[in-house]
Amino acid sequence: MKRLVFLMIFTSVFFQAQEIEDLQEGYFFSESSKNFFRVDIKKPYDYYKVSSCAEDSPFIRAQFEGGDAAFNRELFRYISAYVDKEIYVVNGTFFLQMEIDKEGRVTSLNIIPKVENSDGFLRDLKFAVRKIKKNWTPSKCNNVPVDSKIRIRLNFVTESIDV
Repeated sequence: MKRLVFLMIFTSVFFQAQEIEDLQEGYFFSESSKNFFRVDIKKPYDYYKVSSCAEDSPFIRAQFEGGDAAFNRELFRYISAYVDKEIYVVNGTFFLQMEIDKEGRVTSLNIIPKVENSDGFLRDLKFAVRKIKKNWTPSKCNNVPVDSKIRIRLNFVTESIDV
């Protein structure tokens, strides 16, 4: 009995350590029957200071509820759920640009670069990001909430195999 409990504790710690290791690397994996899908969500994000905020004014950037690692997990979860890996074979870097209003809501979402025949993929990626329900804490300039912009770099690698 003691060996069984020890074995269960050991395996649970190992699996959690693997998840933490993957998060530290910035890589997330998703598999289906034909495609192997990897998304590298680069940190740190690019935060743009509001132009109306003076250089000497204290500026606090927007924060996702739970931090950047929580946003990465949510983003990958929804990308895995709503971006169809059977249809799209995506390789390369895309930039997710978000505008966050004074209330902490994502008001504008854009994905660049625009590439040929990518309308469906970009539509699915935008849909996945919009499904994230948690709010952001807005940026603040002199402790006053202000609109802000964030840019996140996503590197996609897809490997296809014949089954």
